[in-house]
Amino acid sequence: MIHTYKGESINAQPPISNVSVNKFSVSFRDQQKLKNVVFQNVTETKSFVNWLVNI
Repeated sequence: MIHTYKGESINAQPPISNVSVNKFSVSFRDQQKLKNVVFQNVTETKSFVNWLVNI
């Protein structure tokens, strides 16, 4: 599944595991590797986490 943030694609292939959330960043392990995504505000972070746990 692909999530678009500020014109860039964030690819997350299920199954998703090991999710860690800080104020502006989300780290997660998907089928491919460990990934870290940094956002500019809490609202964007929450929106991404919501998308991530529902794919």
